[in-house]
Amino acid sequence: EPRRVRYRLEPHRRVLDDDLPQRMLELYEEFGWEFVDETNRSLLLFRTEDPNAPEPHTDPELQAKGWRQLYRGYRNTFLSDLLLAVLVAFFTGWALLWDGMPVYVFLTTSAPLLLLLEVWCLCQLPPAFRDMSILSGMVRRLRAGEPLEHRGPYPRKRPWAVPGFLASVVLIVLLIVGNYVYPLTGGGAKNLEEFDAFPLLSLAELEGAGFRSDSFVVDGVDYANFFRLERSFLCPAQWEVVQSGEGPSSGQWVRLEIFRYDSLLPFLTVPLAHELLDETMELDEDIWWSAPEGEQFTWTVTDYPGYGLEYLAVARREGSAFQAAVAAGNGKAAAVRYTGHGDLSAHLDEIAAMLTQS
Repeated sequence: EPRRVRYRLEPHRRVLDDDLPQRMLELYEEFGWEFVDETNRSLLLFRTEDPNAPEPHTDPELQAKGWRQLYRGYRNTFLSDLLLAVLVAFFTGWALLWDGMPVYVFLTTSAPLLLLLEVWCLCQLPPAFRDMSILSGMVRRLRAGEPLEHRGPYPRKRPWAVPGFLASVVLIVLLIVGNYVYPLTGGGAKNLEEFDAFPLLSLAELEGAGFRSDSFVVDGVDYANFFRLERSFLCPAQWEVVQSGEGPSSGQWVRLEIFRYDSLLPFLTVPLAHELLDETMELDEDIWWSAPEGEQFTWTVTDYPGYGLEYLAVARREGSAFQAAVAAGNGKAAAVRYTGHGDLSAHLDEIAAMLTQS
């Protein structure tokens, strides 16, 4: 039959294989309370049906010691959540802003997952702070000699607790997969003869008759003429194609690098192309075929509207054989880096076809 039952919570944090506090259980039993269960290895639950059963605690200051230990645990949890949020924010910002290519990093790395993890961390802070504040208030009142008010509203359920935990596990798994597994599913470097993903701009066409292709075979792969496919969650196909050889007239070494990014966020392809162009024009400070250190060069960038694309531009560095082209459209972006004697602006149709034809 329905009856009045009183419950009491007793703070007692257990770690590892600690046993239940038998003296505390015996004390409650002497006062007419029976042990029910524990929750989260930090609170013991007792109950009594005897309306005359006395309270086990009569000294608020003594009772405050137990609750203060529990408060410290919740405080440490909040500080840990706060530190994690700061660290994730730092590493996310560092990844996005370190090399000045935030769009490229966002599309081609696990940065989106870090942003989701940061959102999750921020969502954990308010409930952790609230729990810490409630316990802090309890401890202050007890230390001031005020006994606990045993009547109070039943706390609302927290339906987000289990989904939040599962979300954190999923995010951690995705971060591991996104960083160390998924990028490698393209299969590694392969010979250029096997490439058939889209029509390629040919180094032989750029150099003309008399061009001779290089060959540098290691473990069956010609690293003078090869392609590689990598993946990320927002850019599931990242193509790198390399062609190299000797020019027809001078016999000097020539090289053509093609990068194409198939994005799941088409509105970011034009900003990505601009970043790729800026990054390519900065290579003259780093690549080994550059002029002596300190010598300045002037870049000429020409935009070419049309060709079925949202953006197409060719850049040339005066006084050198280094050229670059970028294009964006159809949810894709491409960058072409060329060191040779041809003219990229004479092959705009071929460059556009790498994005418009599969």
